[in-house]
Amino acid sequence: MWTCQYDMNTDQKWEVEWSSFDTCAFRLKNKDTHMCIDAPGTSSNAAGTNLNQNNCENYYSSDHWFYFIPTEDKTCSYKYFSNKYIPGNIAGESYYASLGSAQQACSRLGVKCGGVTRGSNGLHGLRSGTTVTSSPSSEKSWLKKDCVDKHFHYFEQDFME
Repeated sequence: MWTCQYDMNTDQKWEVEWSSFDTCAFRLKNKDTHMCIDAPGTSSNAAGTNLNQNNCENYYSSDHWFYFIPTEDKTCSYKYFSNKYIPGNIAGESYYASLGSAQQACSRLGVKCGGVTRGSNGLHGLRSGTTVTSSPSSEKSWLKKDCVDKHFHYFEQDFME
C-alpha cells in the first residue's frame, strides 16, 4: 500500500470537477498540472499505461468525463419517437450529455418525469409531459413506460432483480 503524498513535492494532487452540462458527470483534474485523467480503453500491468494525463476537454462527448452508476435504483423502459418532442420542461433540472444519464435521472423522479427529449444541440432534457408532439426541429424523444425496482451489484457489473 502506498502512503498518501499530500503536502509533499509531488504532482499527484487531484480534485473532482463536476460537469456544467450533466449533473451525473465528473472528471479528475490534477491540481498541479491542470490536466485531466484519460483512460485509454485498454489495460496493462505496465506502470503509467492505464491512466494518462491530457489537456482537459470541455465538450460533452469527451472521454474525460466519468459517470456515476447507481447501486440501487428504479429502472424504467422507454419508447423511442423520431421527429417528436415531449412538452414541459422540469424546473430545476439541467441537460444531460448522454441518453443513459438522462433516462436514469428521469426514472428516479418517478411521476414527475414523463420522458427525455434530445434537442438539435445533442443534449437530453427531462420532460414532464406524457405524450409526444411533432417536432419542427427533428428532435428525438423517449417516452417513459413501465418501471421496476432493480438492484445493481457494482462489483459483478450486472443487474439483478
